[in-house]
Amino acid sequence: MKSVKPGRGPSFMNGVGYVAAAVFGIFWMIMAGGIGAPGLFVAFGAIFVLMAVAGAIYQFSNATRKNRFSAFDITDEQEEPDELNQYFGKNGAGYMPEKQEPAARYCPYCGEALQEDYRFCPKCGNELK
Repeated sequence: MKSVKPGRGPSFMNGVGYVAAAVFGIFWMIMAGGIGAPGLFVAFGAIFVLMAVAGAIYQFSNATRKNRFSAFDITDEQEEPDELNQYFGKNGAGYMPEKQEPAARYCPYCGEALQEDYRFCPKCGNELK
């Protein structure tokens, strides 16, 4: 399984955005309470602050930890089957069958086209897995 992970910079900036949202939520609660708004408006600010704090913790931890959280996990059919294909069957409505041609093989390091029996890339020399 391969993972796509968000960068540390975007995670940090999202954390800053969540802190700004929490500050806005606190401002909202003070202003709503100050003008005598119903308790529902103050409660909305509190929920806003709690969600912003949780988001900030997640984003800052993702920006600073050694092993970041995955945004997407890339899996194949053997690792994790598609639940909808199992439910509707491979010939269900809207299903496009995969091509039966052998998949082209490329070096994951430099992108050079490879033959099936290559163990090392002829262009960059890296061992293929």
